[in-house]
Formats: sequence, C-alpha cells, structure tokens
Amino acid sequence: MALLKKKQFDELVAEKSNYCVSIYIPTHKSGENKDSMIRLKNQVSKIEDELIELGVKQKDIFNYVKPINKLLQDTTFWRYLSDSLAIFRSKETFVYRTLPIETEDFSMVSDRFYLLPLLSVFNNDDKFYILQLSLKKNRLFEANQYELNEIPTEDYMPQSIKDAVGWDVKQKTLQYRSGQSRGGHGLYHGQGEGKEDKEKETLKYLHMVDNGLNDLIDDKSTPLIIASVEEICSHFKQISSYDNIYSKYVLGNHDNGDMDKVHQQACELLQPYFERVRNESKEKYAETNLRITSDLNELLIAANGGRIDTLFVGKNKHIWGNFDVDKGTMKVHEEKESMDYCLMDFAAKSTFQKGGNVFLEEVEDLPASEAPANAILRY
Repeated sequence: MALLKKKQFDELVAEKSNYCVSIYIPTHKSGENKDSMIRLKNQVSKIEDELIELGVKQKDIFNYVKPINKLLQDTTFWRYLSDSLAIFRSKETFVYRTLPIETEDFSMVSDRFYLLPLLSVFNNDDKFYILQLSLKKNRLFEANQYELNEIPTEDYMPQSIKDAVGWDVKQKTLQYRSGQSRGGHGLYHGQGEGKEDKEKETLKYLHMVDNGLNDLIDDKSTPLIIASVEEICSHFKQISSYDNIYSKYVLGNHDNGDMDKVHQQACELLQPYFERVRNESKEKYAETNLRITSDLNELLIAANGGRIDTLFVGKNKHIWGNFDVDKGTMKVHEEKESMDYCLMDFAAKSTFQKGGNVFLEEVEDLPASEAPANAILRY
C-alpha cells in the first residue's frame, strides 16, 4: 500500500467535523496479524463507547464503524502490512494507511484528526536516489527512508550497453570464432584490441548514463547511492560529474534483484545522513539563548503564527485540552475530556504546515527534557 502523500495529509489536517476518529495499531509485516486485529477490535469498542457518551445514535455509530469492521473481515489485507496501521474516519472520510514506523495503541474522538505520528514520515530531509547499474540494465529510483519510486529514464539514457554502442558490437570483443581475420589473427574475447575496445564501450556507456542522470536530477547535492558490482561502481564514480555520489555502495548484481532489499541496505548506509539535520538542530538549540522556548502556551502561539523553525516533541506524549487561536490562550486537562484534542499534535501540525521541521524524540532525548516540547523560533 502506498504511503500517505503530503496532499492527503493536508486534507486530513484541514478536515474539521463533529466526530473525527483516529486510530493507530502496531502491526507485523508478515503473518496473520491476529493480535493486531484484536487490538483494532478493542479500539473500535472504545470508540463506540465514546460516541455513545457524546449522544450519537446507535444507527449512526454503526455506520461510522462499518468500514473499519469491513477491514477487520478482510483476511488478505492483514497478511500484507508494515509496522503500524493508521485509520481516519469521519462522516465524509475513511482513510487507512500502513506505516513503516512504530506507533503505540491509540484512538481518539475529537473535532479533528490526530496526525502527530505521521510526521515521522514527512519531517526529515531524507531524500536520496538509487542508481541500479550494470552493463545489461540500469534503473533510477527516487527514495526516502520509507518509500521507493522508479523514475522513467528511457528518454534520457541508454538502458544497457547495447543501447549505447548498438547491436553491431565489434567482433573482436566476442567469443573465439573459427576462422581468422583478414590480417590472419584469431578472434578472442577480452584479449588485445578487443579488451581495449570493450573498455572504451563501457566508458562510453557510463558517460551516457551520467549525462542522462544529470539531466534528470535538478538538485545534484541530493545523495546518490550506486547499486552495482565493485568494478562498475568504481568506474562510474571516476567518470561521473554528479556532485554527491555517496561514498558507500550497495554492492552486487541487482539486474533481477529485490529493489526493496536494495532500498533497505541503502537506508542503513545513509543513517548518518538522515541524522544530520536532527543532530544539527539539537546543537543549535543548545547554543541558542534568545530564540528558544519550552513554555507550552508560548509554543502554541508561535506554532500557530508560523514562527517555529524547529520543534522537538516527546514521543507518545499527550497534553489534552484546546487552544483558542484568536485569544492565544489554552485550556489543559489532566485527563482527556469530551472533544479535547492533543495540544502537541496541534503544535506539530501547525509547525509543519508553515514550513518548520518537526522531530519526534524519546522524552529523555529532548534538548530540554523537563518539558514535553521544545522549539527553536524564527523570531
């Protein structure tokens, strides 16, 4: 199942209605997921009880949970999941997505959807490219930590060395044939002139791939991971004009390989790159004296006004209440009251939609761990 796109995320943020239901369930990538199905049934029962307390009629409750119950009955669906399942249901909306991130068991009924966990998918500057490269086949992929999409390249680069040099490859580069050339020499693959010509053809092919790559990618500072055998990797890095070929490769012949596994290996190699923005932001918070805050009310005002550059939020930390955007005042409740929403969710969504970075951290890893959220302000 495809990840939730930014446009769909924005649509969920924009939706406000009487009863918006949000559910998150931990799941497994394989197996029948029976425990996850039980978790979802329990959350549905909890939602039904909340709707009853809110005065919703039983018939309307049945219609609310009907598509969720239908999902529970789809045994095929439960065999092909990821780390978590998110479900969003209102009178007009039913959206569900598998998530490649771990979440807690959670459900909420409010006038808006709870979307904070999704920001782990969107918030990092983690875009990169994978070039699967061999003499017989090449493919280009755009990726982040959670998603891999192939980019069509037919109009920009040869799809194999045969496309680059033509089918009429010089005979001296082929296997030995009976007979001799006009000069009286036997014809062998990989020897003498044939080996030199083959190397020239390989370099010509790699140059053409590199030219196409540079035409396709606008931002040459985005990391590029090469997935290929060591010899091709080395040749390509030597001739390529691409600005940021990553120093480590996914080695091997991947012509018929599982690109999901290649993607996973690439993500493991790129972990230092993924962490750099987060670590730099934490260092910035520690060095900043004037434009930081951990005061919740000030933080909410700044988030709503688009004044937060970077927000750190404690994972699974819920502060229930509501925020009056006109007055800039908040009400906080120790326990969730009817139609309360999570103020951490409000701050994170507002920050993200206004161009700020949002990082979900373990509470003990927050820059200032005595508060549930910390912000670096733009002004």
